[in-house]
Amino acid sequence: MAYPTEPLRRLTSKILSLMGQEVTVKLRDGRSYKGKLEGIDPQTLTLALLDASEAEGASVPLIIIRGDVVSEILAPEYSVFDPEEFADFIVKHGGIERHLVRVYKDLGVVEIGRGVRVTKDGVEGSGALAHRAYSLFREYLRQKGVKV
Repeated sequence: MAYPTEPLRRLTSKILSLMGQEVTVKLRDGRSYKGKLEGIDPQTLTLALLDASEAEGASVPLIIIRGDVVSEILAPEYSVFDPEEFADFIVKHGGIERHLVRVYKDLGVVEIGRGVRVTKDGVEGSGALAHRAYSLFREYLRQKGVKV
């Protein structure tokens, strides 16, 4: 069994991070749909959109789009912060023990210890652990290509 390469793992992670978000899907024939991304097969790019609308305005409660007809997936809002990825990053690169880290993916929060919270907006808390989390947060963003 072949293991996914790092670029493929990153692409899959980015695709899956769009789940639950409003996206626009452009098809190879020029049509486009806008809706909430409810499901996706990262290998084939087959998508499920809820409450979708066509560019012409027609509403579609649910549409399944085969991946081989997709040309683009556009997300108007995209957060580079992935709580699970950040938790792995701080354990691997920050010397923070795994049992001190809790991830609340649905809230977009990583809790370190009892008093430090990290979200896409930054670090909340005080003390040495918060200072370390802030340094790691900045390094994480730098590695994701964000100027800090």
